[in-house]
Amino acid sequence: MEERRLLVAVALSLLVLTAYQLLFAPPPRPPQPAPSGAPAAPGTTPTTLASASPAPPVPAAPPTPAPPPTVAAVADERERRVEVQTDDVAVAFTNRGARVISWQLKRFLDRSGRPEELVQTHKDAPRPLDVETGDAELDGRLRDALFQPSTETLNLAEGRPGTLTFRYASGDVEAEKSLKFSGRGYLVEVSAFVRRGGRDLPARMIWGPGVGNPTPQEIEVSGYLPPQAVFLTATSGVERVPAEKIGSVRAVPLPLWVGVESTYFAALWVPPPASSAEVRALTLPGEPAHLAPAAVLTLATPPTPALLYVGPKDHSTLESVGYGLVQVVPVGDWIGPIVVPLMKLLRWVHSHVGNYGWSIVLLTVLINLAMAPLRHYGIANGMKMAKLAPEMRTIQDRYRGLSLVDPRRQDMQNEIMALYERHGMSMGTQMAVGCLPILLTMPFLIAFYRVLQVSIELRGASFLWIPDLSQKDPLFLTPVLMGASTFLMTKWQMTTATMDPTQQRIMMIMPVVLSAMFLWAPGGLNLYWLASNVCSLVQQGLTMRILKSRDEGSSSRKERRR
Repeated sequence: MEERRLLVAVALSLLVLTAYQLLFAPPPRPPQPAPSGAPAAPGTTPTTLASASPAPPVPAAPPTPAPPPTVAAVADERERRVEVQTDDVAVAFTNRGARVISWQLKRFLDRSGRPEELVQTHKDAPRPLDVETGDAELDGRLRDALFQPSTETLNLAEGRPGTLTFRYASGDVEAEKSLKFSGRGYLVEVSAFVRRGGRDLPARMIWGPGVGNPTPQEIEVSGYLPPQAVFLTATSGVERVPAEKIGSVRAVPLPLWVGVESTYFAALWVPPPASSAEVRALTLPGEPAHLAPAAVLTLATPPTPALLYVGPKDHSTLESVGYGLVQVVPVGDWIGPIVVPLMKLLRWVHSHVGNYGWSIVLLTVLINLAMAPLRHYGIANGMKMAKLAPEMRTIQDRYRGLSLVDPRRQDMQNEIMALYERHGMSMGTQMAVGCLPILLTMPFLIAFYRVLQVSIELRGASFLWIPDLSQKDPLFLTPVLMGASTFLMTKWQMTTATMDPTQQRIMMIMPVVLSAMFLWAPGGLNLYWLASNVCSLVQQGLTMRILKSRDEGSSSRKERRR
């Protein structure tokens, strides 16, 4: 019974499966391609094999680039002025581009009595501490961006150090400028970086155009130095390049420092090791004929701080700063060892006198007193030569017209030597005595002349009717008096000299030429020259009186013996 039920259940199951297969048949499967290298199935034609070959692979679509990483936005909500005050400088920025708009030296005043301004402001011109990346669009964007300053006012009185930082970030761009002030002096540590998409871009910092704002009175002074490029390298020393000779760009390989200078001020970059720099000549807007140099420094990446000196070309100040910056003061190579002590001596005299005009006069007198013995021998030698002049002229007239190779010129030399011997003199000794005083005194006179050219202390210093010893004499009294004293001194010297008429006429013209040349020279230089001439006239008069009285005494003694 149980077996029958089992057979009925199996039959019913088969019936159900058969009916399902008929009613719900699956769709026919496509023919499967034969594996590569496998033999074709029997009865398969080549056409069947070709249709069964795999289709060429479809190239994959390129991956969609990931969007550049964005940074948290950092920007100020409005344009504002940011100021830094130290004991020596007052620096002002605008947060639009974190650009310098003013750099004033508190200890140096201009003609109006305000602190000296070293930033030239020209519309659409570069500004100091602008950052360049080489991408014009990005550079313009950064110049117009509102950076967020770390503080709006940084007061660093009493030599306290402090740091001012500007930050900006938008989209995939972020930038930062940082300035570390020591609180005293003129040296600032500067660093900057610009990133785009998380990648550092080469950042170049600029100073320029020029340095300072010379007045028309300063420009017309003889010896005025317009802003020019200056740099120091280990191989070639200090090089100065006027703006018109720079060209569009001049690379400076591995400078020890590079910058822009004027007569009394300088802005100098001290780059990190192995940094590159360049100087450019810029045509200022509105002044197509005027070129002003700019110094550009390429900072290393990641950002490495550089040093920036913006201040006076004062020898003692730059010497204390170090980095070889003192070489920007043109004291001279061979005469520098004399110039530097004289500069210190001038300051020492001023510390006791209190006026640079009288200090120049007093120091000139001291120098002439030190040179007095040598000048005495020179004047005495001139008077001796004057006594020989008539006989010397007779000998020269006798041999006049001989060529330099004529053998008879030796006869003339023999007669001159015999003339010296008759008067108890030696030709070699007299020439040495006549030239040695000039050779020994001239370096000191030239050195003091150079001191007055490079001493920034004379800027704004007054003396009697001269309001500024670094400017021309407004009444032209010192150059006129200098020329008159030179004329008297020359005429006096010709009475004791052996000159032919042509030489005498030339010597008499020289005072007029000097006066014309020194009309626009700084008042301090004219004052020094005038004081030196007066000292020479006084000594010449005293020496001639002493020698004349000595000669009269010796003549009277000879007469008594007779």
